[in-house]
Amino acid sequence: MKKQFIFFLMVFLGLACANAQDTLKVEAKPTDREVSKRLYNESLELYRTGNSEMAMQMLGKSIDKDATFTESYLLKARIQYERHDYPATENTLKTYLASGGTRAMDTVWFLFAKMYSETSKVAEEKDALNKCIELNPAYGEAYYTRGIIDFEQGDYEVALADMTRAIDNGYATAPAYNDRGSCQRMLGNYDAAIDDYTRAIEREGKAMYYCNRASMHAKVGQNENAISDYTQAIVTDGQYYKAYNGRGVVKANQEKYEDAISDFTVCLDIEPGYTSALSNRGIAYYKIHEYTKSVDDLDAAIRAEPHNGNTYMYRGNVKEMMRDKQGALDDWKKASSLGIKTADKYFKDNCN
Repeated sequence: MKKQFIFFLMVFLGLACANAQDTLKVEAKPTDREVSKRLYNESLELYRTGNSEMAMQMLGKSIDKDATFTESYLLKARIQYERHDYPATENTLKTYLASGGTRAMDTVWFLFAKMYSETSKVAEEKDALNKCIELNPAYGEAYYTRGIIDFEQGDYEVALADMTRAIDNGYATAPAYNDRGSCQRMLGNYDAAIDDYTRAIEREGKAMYYCNRASMHAKVGQNENAISDYTQAIVTDGQYYKAYNGRGVVKANQEKYEDAISDFTVCLDIEPGYTSALSNRGIAYYKIHEYTKSVDDLDAAIRAEPHNGNTYMYRGNVKEMMRDKQGALDDWKKASSLGIKTADKYFKDNCN
C-alpha cells in the first residue's frame, strides 16, 4: 500500500512539473518603439525633477532607438528653449516636422513663436502664433503673446482684443490683466485700466502693478489713491525707483514741492541718470526758486536725452527767471524745433 502511494505521488509530481514547463513563456524582446518610449518616459521624469542634463542624454538615446517617436523631439526642443539655445531649438522643431510629427502641433508652433521672440524675429513670431491659434482657437497664451506684439506695434485696439481672448480662454493671469490694463490706458479708458490693474494685483501684488494703477488714479485726479498705491509699490519693492518718481509727480501736482524733491532724489539715488526724475526735480526746484539747482538737473537731463523738447522749454523758463534772456531764447527756439508749440510762442513773444 505504501509502495502504491509513493508511485502515485511520483506520477503526480511528474505531471505537475510537465504542466509547469508547458506554461513557461519566453520573454519577448521589446520593440524599438517600446524602448524609445521607455527612454522618453525616463527622460520626462528626469526633466520634471530638474535634471535636464540627464534628460537630454536619455532623449538622445530615445531618438537614436526610434527616430519616428516624435514626443522625444518636443521635450528636447522645450529643454533647448529653456536653455536659450535657440538655433538648436529651431533645428529640433524642424526635425520634428520633417519626421512626420503631427501631435501637439499647436504647441510646436507656440514654441517656434517663443523662440522667434527671443531672437527678435517679429514677423516670424507672429506668423507662428497665427498658425498656433488656427490649430487651437482656445490657446490662451498664444493670444496673450500676440497681444504683446500688437501693443508694441501701437495697435492698441487689436492688442486689447487679443488680451481679452487670452483671458477668456483660460489665461487669466496677472500679466494678462496688467497688459490689458495698459491697452486700456493707451486708449484713454482709464477706469477700465484701473479695474484690470486691480485684477492683476489681486493675483500677484507686484510693485509694477501698484505703480501702474497709481498712474491711472493720478490721471483721473484721485491723488490720494495714487499716493497710496505708489507707497504700496515702494513697500513691496524698495528699489522700484519709478514708484518714487511717480509719487513725486503727484506731490508736485499738489504743490508739495519739498516732498516731491525728496522722492525724486531717492529715485535718482537708486537709478542715477533717470531722465524723468532729473527733469521733474529740476522743475520742482524751479517752483521753489532754486534756479541754480534747477538748471543743473535740467542740464543733466538734456545730456542724457538731448531730443526732449519739454526739457529745453523748462530750462528756458528757468533762464528767463535768472535774467539770462539769450539763454532762454536759445532754449525756447530749440524746444520749438523739437515740436513744442508753447515754446514757439514763448520765443516769438520774447525775441524782440
